[in-house]
Amino acid sequence: MSVEGDHRHCKVCGKVTKPNAETCSEACANERAHRRSTANTYRYLFFGMLAFLVILLLASYLGL
Repeated sequence: MSVEGDHRHCKVCGKVTKPNAETCSEACANERAHRRSTANTYRYLFFGMLAFLVILLLASYLGL
């Protein structure tokens, strides 16, 4: 196995970590979970607003 193949980098801070680990520490794992939660919140907000705008456009087009 090559030198590049027997390690990974933390998905939050970029430090070298074990080959089977996503993050290097519990703090980075918590930060990653927080980022995912925030991203999901913004995604739901975006699609909710998009749906609202489509409903408004359809309502104005249909004359409701």
